[in-house]
Amino acid sequence: MLQPKVRKRYIFIASLPLLYQSFVAPIAGSLIGKSAPGRNSLPESTQIKEYIRSERPSLTETELELLSLTVEKESERINNSACGVYCQKGEKAGLLLGIIKTESEFYRKARSKKNALGLMQIMPGTGSWIASWEGKHIKKQDLLEPETNIHLGVSYLNHLLETHEGNLRLALLAYNAGPGAVKKWGGVPAYAESVFSGQEEYLGSRESF
Repeated sequence: MLQPKVRKRYIFIASLPLLYQSFVAPIAGSLIGKSAPGRNSLPESTQIKEYIRSERPSLTETELELLSLTVEKESERINNSACGVYCQKGEKAGLLLGIIKTESEFYRKARSKKNALGLMQIMPGTGSWIASWEGKHIKKQDLLEPETNIHLGVSYLNHLLETHEGNLRLALLAYNAGPGAVKKWGGVPAYAESVFSGQEEYLGSRESF
């Protein structure tokens, strides 16, 4: 039987729904998915700054800017073994923030009864020893400067990670109580938990940004 001729324009019109599903809808969907970026697409330093601001509102904008940039920069130096298999975005920054929060609550002039100083509570003797690795000489008061204090703190943490074969928990316990104390009596488990809690807190805050 002869088939009736179908005009081309009717074929085109009939195929429009299929064309939409195949080409237009996916493109539109991807554009919708990429609408106005949320706060969690902000630069890491900005997210760090907002977290620190929430922890210590009394800091000036200048202090916040310096501290957040320093944390971002120095956290990148932390040995990747601190993350386990791999480092997710913000994980090392969160770890550093957790240490600083636990040690000094972001108070740069913090001083312990044992004379540990600054944001990461570094003993003057330990600070001088670490600085000597880089051929530097520091004074006691230098430990109250955020850039110097955090740089030395990260260098010491990396040293402890190496001596404890990448075991972050043991490295943190040694950072707090000293390597000798960890060998003798194990250190203070609550210290490591406090650091991890601060880290998770920061990572959680990034999700809300």
